[in-house]
Amino acid sequence: MVPNLIGAMCAITWHIYDNQENLYGLVSLQGIFTFIGNSTLAFAAIKIFREKETYE
Repeated sequence: MVPNLIGAMCAITWHIYDNQENLYGLVSLQGIFTFIGNSTLAFAAIKIFREKETYE
């Protein structure tokens, strides 16, 4: 999850400083979808971790 977050933060930072002002809405949208995707990935990882079976 950390590489996804780092890549997203780099992309969003680049967009903020390099895009035209009329594209700031898309940058915000990218940030929101990145947050949703990373949160979903974290939720799935926690769910898989809690449901793993032990054979002891």
